Amino acid sequence: MFVENHITGSMIDQLIKKFPGSNFSGSEIKFYTGIEDEYKSLKHGVGIIVSFNKTIIKLTGKDTLDFLHRVSTNSVKDLKPFFRIPTLFLNEKGRFIDRTTLLNFEDHFLLIGNSNNNRLFNWIKKFIIMEEIQTDDLSNNYIVLDLFGSQAGSFLTLILGEEIKSLNGDNVINPNVDGFHFSLFSLHEKNGLKYYRILLKPEQVIGFVEYILENKSVFDVNFVGSEAFNIFRIESGIPSYPSEINDEINPHENDLLNEVSFTKGCYIGQEVIARLDTYDKVQFNMIGYIFNENVNVDLPLTVKTNQNEEIGEVTSIAQSFLLDKTIGIGFIRKKKILPDTKLFVEAESKKIDLTVTGLPFSK
Repeated sequence: MFVENHITGSMIDQLIKKFPGSNFSGSEIKFYTGIEDEYKSLKHGVGIIVSFNKTIIKLTGKDTLDFLHRVSTNSVKDLKPFFRIPTLFLNEKGRFIDRTTLLNFEDHFLLIGNSNNNRLFNWIKKFIIMEEIQTDDLSNNYIVLDLFGSQAGSFLTLILGEEIKSLNGDNVINPNVDGFHFSLFSLHEKNGLKYYRILLKPEQVIGFVEYILENKSVFDVNFVGSEAFNIFRIESGIPSYPSEINDEINPHENDLLNEVSFTKGCYIGQEVIARLDTYDKVQFNMIGYIFNENVNVDLPLTVKTNQNEEIGEVTSIAQSFLLDKTIGIGFIRKKKILPDTKLFVEAESKKIDLTVTGLPFSK
């Protein structure tokens, strides 16, 4: 559950005032200026997503790396200071607790997860028994800004100057730009998509937003709400919490095995993940769906064959600018689909035919 403190609440109010055409609902800014323009920036310019509700956990103590190496999926024990690495946390059944990025700041570590619902924090604390580790929930102490788009790297070069050259690969830099001090690193999805992440103190966010808008120069810079980003991430085939990352799904199914080490030995859920791999027991694959007509319905949707057999579900849906159709991502049972298999969902009191496609979506 999103927990809004007085600093975050004030910041959201100021952002809404700064973008008078914006739309805010629940814990999300749905759009700042307009969905189509924001989408175009994500693709071809600089699209900036401001996240108020990421899980951020600070860990200190001499046993931190050894502990995280034992309980998470990736090999993190040799993570150098001022570097980052992705790693997954799974339960005993090999299903998701969270997808995270671990940062080493030499005297402490930050673990950045998804939605701030305390689940990851409580899960980690449960497994710390005799280790010398202190945990602090800093979810309300940082705001996350993600920069997507083909111009993002060039725009950061404009803002940071020569300092951007020190950002290479998996390292973390801590620039000071006209009084704004933040941490910056890059992230990569399996499909090759690269983007940049900034960790900023909440009290600096409004000033930094103003600074970006005043210094965007020739770049197509837009702050992006949840509506445009949802279209972009579905087209890109990026799994998201809680739709494709939850305690019903394992990393075989949502194609996140690149964040799992198969050589480091034990971690929580390792036996299940290894057995699924060794004996080809994976039941579902994440896949793209194209609807034969435009719909806007509640999720998930059960996917059926014309023989009325339930073989999958649609977990995310959007109206694609790329295809000008309703598309979705979800899961489908392996070895059940032949080239001529007809699929449908029941929505809006009727059957709607589906076409299956690989991810990411393409014309």
